[in-house]
Amino acid sequence: PVQADILQYVKAGANGFILKDASFDDFLLTIRNVSEGATVLPPFLVDSLFTQIIEHAVRDGKSKVKDAVRLTKRERDVIQLLGEGKNNKEIGQKIRISAYTVKSHIHNIMEKLALHTRLEISNYSYTDETLKTIAKSISMFQN
Repeated sequence: PVQADILQYVKAGANGFILKDASFDDFLLTIRNVSEGATVLPPFLVDSLFTQIIEHAVRDGKSKVKDAVRLTKRERDVIQLLGEGKNNKEIGQKIRISAYTVKSHIHNIMEKLALHTRLEISNYSYTDETLKTIAKSISMFQN
């Protein structure tokens, strides 16, 4: 298996891995161990799996923190308009606040979401809207 895909295989239910160059005895031992409930992973893939688990946990933790953040309506408006490519002056005109206030909202958004650039805010806007659209579609199918 490709090392980058190990976590996906484990999440899908794989309990053992047999390498192409495994001996016949290793092949039989792996099948026997997995059939008895053991998990078999060649040593060189263990590091890859742990690295992927840690990276996944960090990404998941960041998204949970972002989901828990309370944004004001104005901050959400600014995020949406940044996602549309508007500059501070255009955002201010659109929601009737000064460009300085827009800058203040952008600073607060960056602090709350642990983002560092306007591009990251724009990306967050796109990702957040995409996930909301997917969630709405799924709930429509479930009803």
